[in-house]
Amino acid sequence: MNIQLRLLIVFNFLLLIISSRSLIAQERESNLADENYLGNIRKLYEKVLENDSTNYDVLTNLGVIYQSAEGGGDLQKSLSYFEKAAKFHPKKARAFHNLGILYSLMGQIDDAAINLDKAAELDSTSPNSVRQLGIIYLRNEMFNEAIEVFKRSLSRDKFDTESHLGKALAYWSLKEYDKVLAEINEMQALGLRFNRMELLLGDVYFKKNDYDKAMQYAKLDETENSSQAEGHYLLGVLYKMNGEKNKAEFEFEEAFTIAKQNQNSSLTFSINLFFETTIKQQLD
Repeated sequence: MNIQLRLLIVFNFLLLIISSRSLIAQERESNLADENYLGNIRKLYEKVLENDSTNYDVLTNLGVIYQSAEGGGDLQKSLSYFEKAAKFHPKKARAFHNLGILYSLMGQIDDAAINLDKAAELDSTSPNSVRQLGIIYLRNEMFNEAIEVFKRSLSRDKFDTESHLGKALAYWSLKEYDKVLAEINEMQALGLRFNRMELLLGDVYFKKNDYDKAMQYAKLDETENSSQAEGHYLLGVLYKMNGEKNKAEFEFEEAFTIAKQNQNSSLTFSINLFFETTIKQQLD
């Protein structure tokens, strides 16, 4: 048993890497050696459960392994381990957090909300589980629900950048642009910023028909992100509206060239462009 426990500590490093990946859009890796390695870890954990069937860490890690693409993506098997972790450890907020995340991956949003709310109740000061629920609502286009949840998260931590951004993007999705600006102003007053903030501001001012400010922020974004297509395209649109044909053509050509060279590049704006956060399990 002592040897097994020492090995478990080593294997936890791999599990931390797995759990830190996005659990919304995981890619299947074809490295057979990695799959065999995880298989050995899984067998070791299952062996430990024979002698300690309620071990929280082992139940949780097995849930993470079975959930992961590398571990086979067996969500039902993962669910059984997370449910046991919550059943045997009903005071552990993380157990219900993990259940909530898994339910969201299974498309069971109501069950996800119930379990994340339970986690937030047990851990009444941390914004983590509340924020994760907001992210789930945001990614499922439940924007009004997301706003209310992000407000709850911010009542726990006013410096929570992801909750501020999630709230701003929900307002952006609802085309409530003045509220987007108000949220970003609040972030700036707190010394917070986020990925491509100037581009989002440029887009908001463009949609508010304030083309001078839209141009100002689009230029700032292009300076900081010249290898990205979106800023070039927005500048091209703005130059075209101003009748500056040569500048518009240059920016459009830059945008199209970058988009062709980079399959991940896009000429359209989406939540994922600004929101880099992931929905993930908690191991610690």
